[in-house]
Amino acid sequence: MFGLLHKRSRYEDPATLSTEQLDFWKANGYLKLTGAISSSEREAILSEVNGHWSLREGNDHLIDVLSGEYAGKEFRLADAPLSVRQQSYKLNNLFGRSSIVRRVALNATIKAALSTLLDGTPLICNTLNFERGSQQPFHLDTWYMPPPVEGKMVAAIIALDDIGADNGPFTYYPGSHAIKPYYFSHGRLNIVNEEAQACINYLNAEIEKRNLAPTTLECKAGDVFFWHSNLYHGGAAINDMSLTRRSLVVHYWRTQDVPSNQVRKDGENAYLGRTLRGEITF
Repeated sequence: MFGLLHKRSRYEDPATLSTEQLDFWKANGYLKLTGAISSSEREAILSEVNGHWSLREGNDHLIDVLSGEYAGKEFRLADAPLSVRQQSYKLNNLFGRSSIVRRVALNATIKAALSTLLDGTPLICNTLNFERGSQQPFHLDTWYMPPPVEGKMVAAIIALDDIGADNGPFTYYPGSHAIKPYYFSHGRLNIVNEEAQACINYLNAEIEKRNLAPTTLECKAGDVFFWHSNLYHGGAAINDMSLTRRSLVVHYWRTQDVPSNQVRKDGENAYLGRTLRGEITF
């Protein structure tokens, strides 16, 4: 545990989502909560990431490099060139060993919202720490981590920096979550690489038919942005690589959909007892 997490007071009794918020979610497939994490929670996550970079010896967490000379490669953190930190990268699955990450990812405000959006108890199945925008092409999360029950996954960006036009903002098509899912040849949502273009063509045709337009996320540090598992999204280009866009991205399933022997508890918070890539154990 690298960061310190102070007791919260502002969000001890979080309000449930309003009818207007739920109607907006159903129509658009996303929802933003302003100031859903405290400054101490934000600093605790930043300290956690700094701690992993400072104590890299033997650290087996995987880093996926998204820009620069090592783009497309993965490293154990212990083996990652230090220059990678100045590029776009994602640090995978700190949730498995970090109570700090788990508690912020399921703080009272976030957990209350997720319980409503998922119609069940949220479970952390994946976390990604970013220090810059991903610049990833448009995609669906269900290609890589489809939930045990279709439609019962929500993802979140927990903003640790302000997000704006120049630091590679999250980009998405509001309403695209309502497009009928594309099933690959094996009958599931998991991507088949050889069939990816056919799926993209289908989605683009549906987007054009529905006259949907992409938009970019703007938010302040401390805000949380939720999106539906079927929302078509990606990362815009970074206009200034000197600008960070630090965030904790979390994917949530429902506890009730996962075999009990795969569920772990941290107090009242639930998380998957393994990583989806199987790269670390805990």
